[in-house]
Amino acid sequence: MVDESERLWRFAEDIYARPGVEAACLKLQARYGLSISLLLAAIWSGLEGRGRLGVSSAEGAIRRGQEWDREVIDPLRALRRHIKLHPPADVADETYALRKRLIAAELHAEAIEQELFLRDLPTDLVASPAGERWRDAAWNAGVVVRRKCPTCDPEAVSAIARILSEACDELAMDTVVEEVKRAWP
Repeated sequence: MVDESERLWRFAEDIYARPGVEAACLKLQARYGLSISLLLAAIWSGLEGRGRLGVSSAEGAIRRGQEWDREVIDPLRALRRHIKLHPPADVADETYALRKRLIAAELHAEAIEQELFLRDLPTDLVASPAGERWRDAAWNAGVVVRRKCPTCDPEAVSAIARILSEACDELAMDTVVEEVKRAWP
């Protein structure tokens, strides 16, 4: 049987591969310094019926994930990018192999970040009925993003809506946009 963290990781890989999602995720990451693995974990938790994150009740889960992202994932990513941009010419094969190992380490660190989130996620959250869980996912995404983007930025909302519309078949972008906006005060 696949455990919860493995199901979350598979969900994240699946969603990330869908049309337009990678670009939306990278935009959020570049513009706001957002952890995409944490964002996808928050969306998944809503869709899986784990409930709607409260700003204060989810604080620990989000904070620990963001600390891991800042202290472990960001340095791995920075090193990988540096090696890609400034490879020593006389060791190209070795540099390429090192970059591949750093990518694997970065992905492993992102899976750990999601595991930390799951461990710290409150268990007493109230979930919406099954057909409405996408609303919890939209809210959860907004709660995570607004920590890095405190004002309701249309670009952030649009990126989240793009991700959610791919995660939730048959949802119109306009409907998702309006729900995501509710996460900002």
